[in-house]
Amino acid sequence: MTVADLRFINLVAARRFAGAQPGPIDEGALESVLSGSADGTPFARAAALAAAVVRRGVVASAPLHTAVLAMHCSLRLDGFSLLTPQGVLAAMIRGLAAGGEVDAMARWLRDRAVPSASGG
Repeated sequence: MTVADLRFINLVAARRFAGAQPGPIDEGALESVLSGSADGTPFARAAALAAAVVRRGVVASAPLHTAVLAMHCSLRLDGFSLLTPQGVLAAMIRGLAAGGEVDAMARWLRDRAVPSASGG
């Protein structure tokens, strides 16, 4: 995933869920987010990416929605689809934003992700 990808994900989240144009984005922080979530399993990477988006304030508009979409995209790039009710996912993201453990989120993702039909 690239900074441009995260910028686009935030654009979609801001327009769709916040009903507005995205606010300012710290591109340096986005690069840091991406480099900090590059290691580990696909689930660890997706959890680290979502945590960084919601905790570091790298996007001004729709950070929770941006984190959810980025996490889905990250898993999809690794060949997985996430199967979970939206309300449960929203609660997990809010918990992550409030300081929940990234490792716990990664385990939760592992238990709810399935290989995608297209394989990637």
